[in-house]
Amino acid sequence: MLPHVFTYLKENQLSSTFPHALFSPGRINIIGEHTDYTGGLVMPAAIDKGIEFYARPIEGTAMRMHAVDLNETYKLPLPIRKEKTGVLWVDYLAGIIHEFQLLGHEIPALEVIFGGNVPRGSGMSSSAALEGGMAFLLNEVVGAGISQPQLAVLCRRSSNNYIGVPTGIMDQFASLNGSADGPIRLNCKSLEFTPVLAHTPGYSWLLVNSMVTHELGSSEYPVRVRECAEALAAIRKVHPDVPCLSLATKDQLNSVAGQLNETTFRRADYVISENARVHAMETALTRSDTTAAGILLNATHAGLRDDFAVSCAEVDFLQQEAVTRFPETVMGARIMGGGFGGCTINLVQTLGIPALKKHLFSAYFNVHGQRPEFYEVNIGPGTRAI
Repeated sequence: MLPHVFTYLKENQLSSTFPHALFSPGRINIIGEHTDYTGGLVMPAAIDKGIEFYARPIEGTAMRMHAVDLNETYKLPLPIRKEKTGVLWVDYLAGIIHEFQLLGHEIPALEVIFGGNVPRGSGMSSSAALEGGMAFLLNEVVGAGISQPQLAVLCRRSSNNYIGVPTGIMDQFASLNGSADGPIRLNCKSLEFTPVLAHTPGYSWLLVNSMVTHELGSSEYPVRVRECAEALAAIRKVHPDVPCLSLATKDQLNSVAGQLNETTFRRADYVISENARVHAMETALTRSDTTAAGILLNATHAGLRDDFAVSCAEVDFLQQEAVTRFPETVMGARIMGGGFGGCTINLVQTLGIPALKKHLFSAYFNVHGQRPEFYEVNIGPGTRAI
């Protein structure tokens, strides 16, 4: 149990009264960024940071929910209506309840207490952990019998339809279906997935938080979704059998270059290139080729920065400092997540992490006036009862 959640339950004399308890992890994404909603491949992993949920039935016709990290409580009337509350964390949970209602399930009144250690807005998908945890909980409470891959589909519907953010499925799928054996290679169109048995002894995944937070719904994220859809529409006019943008070829994209503005062309070119990098990363990790893996990470960052335009000065600084000042220690680094802030993910020689952290902390503060946070993450299983 996370210490601060345990303290809250103990102080309120609640620690032994919850029949439902679960852990919903955050996720990292090794490679495959902005390829999920374009029908391509991604390589995410559930991690050992996430959100704990504790729930019990109560009398009445409302959910009583307490967010330990925010020290906020909200009473949510049942059944859920389409109108949102305007409180984002409440709406993420309400959207999941609404999806279960649409499937015909009557949701009983519950007291739900949750708290975690995955930073919001950092690119580790705290929102997906929140959605997936609630979906897992309700699936158990009402006995819906929905598989965890299909719970991820339900969570995506909630994000798209209730929250109004046009996300793909990677975040929710990785959180719910991660593997302790390694990251998973997920086909976001077919939802077929398999663990990638990465062999990188002596290396670790280090996240460096720029402390620049983002909310995907109020950012340029929906614009990128639209631009990719425009590129696919143009390709399909000439090549109608192309199922999704990630599976288009460079030749097919070049054949419609005259119908696309430069910005839309570059968005599509990045997506097609990134999908190919997922295949290459799987080969590199299974062969213990950390040099090749690092080159791929750096290439993805360049694409996200220059062609997809979802990076920012702070994250670019952290990436460049890591790969240029520590070329023998840092094999590669890139921005991780939807963009516009959050973390870099770095493939680092484990013994070199202390020196890297010391340098990045002082250099980043001197230039940007922020104190970055560092997270050494371990890959683990997906959402589960505890």
